[in-house]
Amino acid sequence: MSYTSQALAMDTVLRDIHKIDGLISHKPQGSDHPVFPHRDKRKRPVIWIEQAGFQWLRGLKMISPHMRGFVLSDAVTERIKNGEGAVVDPSTTVYIPDVSRVAANANLHATPLDRLARRPGMERGKKWLSAAEVEAGYALIRDYARAGEGQMGTQDFMAAGVDGGDRNGAAERAMLRRITAGTRLRAAREKLGPDLAPGLIAFCCRQDDLETVERQERWASGSGKQIVKLGLARLVELYGTAPG
Repeated sequence: MSYTSQALAMDTVLRDIHKIDGLISHKPQGSDHPVFPHRDKRKRPVIWIEQAGFQWLRGLKMISPHMRGFVLSDAVTERIKNGEGAVVDPSTTVYIPDVSRVAANANLHATPLDRLARRPGMERGKKWLSAAEVEAGYALIRDYARAGEGQMGTQDFMAAGVDGGDRNGAAERAMLRRITAGTRLRAAREKLGPDLAPGLIAFCCRQDDLETVERQERWASGSGKQIVKLGLARLVELYGTAPG
């Protein structure tokens, strides 16, 4: 799997862990590491990370040791809170706690959604996309991949177990996740409508750049960022990513 595919797959996992303030077990159960909500091992794990994904996160220092387990690193937590991509190649970004993130050089692995999110907005001091719009975009990416439409490579780093404290019934849960994601993806397409859905999926999920999407969808040159923002605003309502 390429770095970009790994990063896209793991980004969704990291965001899910952040939502539940999860604690990743340092020991696997079977071949996977359970993630406990609210950092409480007395609770039933709601996310499972395959061994390869766990080692990938440790190798890139995206998780930090905490009470016989691991939690998201300060750098990952900071990026998620700022509405940015959770995964950044450490060779291109340096994080200094309580000071700043310093770019060592251009981040070649950022997704088109990440790059658009960082563009300056119409209002001074604000980004082009709100945190809720970015989160809605990643929710669309997650459903696209889990519904089986996105080819993320042969390794499933998004093996999230819903309910249950072991891996019994993993195949049934995987099928349920796929069906549920497919249902949400259909709802997203309906919410976007035929004029926006193909372009949003090409931009967010297939990672086509704005210029390519504009040509494919016959949008006016330079209009892509406004149209994508409009589509993501519709998805905010669907996915419930707005604060409050």
